[in-house]
Amino acid sequence: MFANRQEAGKKLAEAVDSYLSSLPGLDKQSDLVVVGLPRGGVPVALEVARKFGCPLEIIVAKKLPYPGQPEYAIGAVSSDGVVVLNPDVPKDYNWRTYVEGQRQILLDKTSKTEQRFYEEAGRNKSSFDGKTVVVVDDGIATGMTAFAALKTVRKRGAGRIIMAVPVMSAQSYRELNSYCDGVVALSAPPDFQAVGQHYVDFAQTSDEEVVRDLRQSICI
Repeated sequence: MFANRQEAGKKLAEAVDSYLSSLPGLDKQSDLVVVGLPRGGVPVALEVARKFGCPLEIIVAKKLPYPGQPEYAIGAVSSDGVVVLNPDVPKDYNWRTYVEGQRQILLDKTSKTEQRFYEEAGRNKSSFDGKTVVVVDDGIATGMTAFAALKTVRKRGAGRIIMAVPVMSAQSYRELNSYCDGVVALSAPPDFQAVGQHYVDFAQTSDEEVVRDLRQSICI
């Protein structure tokens, strides 16, 4: 159990530090970028960025819902328009049309949200070209939004990608390896049910907190 996202972030930062220390030729300040997934992943990521004195960035991704069931995700779309889908999604014309329509809707939402966060924080985006990028969330259940974010980081030119989370499902832990170069997880219990069960305080992170954390990272 973690007291809150800040405590989870500090513990995760230590684990990431140990992992990165095993990588040859890595400068943890000049070669490293930390990415938080809004909203809950950002306060966790801020603690990781503080550990290394490196930039904190964000990538916004949203779940792609099953038709008529907005809570049931069959995939996700990122702010770059990257799409990941559950492998069970049919490949016929009607489904392709539905997915493309949702991609356009979610691309518009995610890109505008991401741009707004940076503008309100008075920040510009950092380049990922050739960098080691650590992508951080507060936890992973199905992993759809994390998968979309990881593919986006690769698209933006990252040289090496690490996924880091305090807790995740064992299934997602196995599946993540095809999307990144390494996974750091403090816990991946086989009986995982929900991220919130592993936090004492799992209050929703607000947009204002995301902006504040992005702004604070300027001073790291």
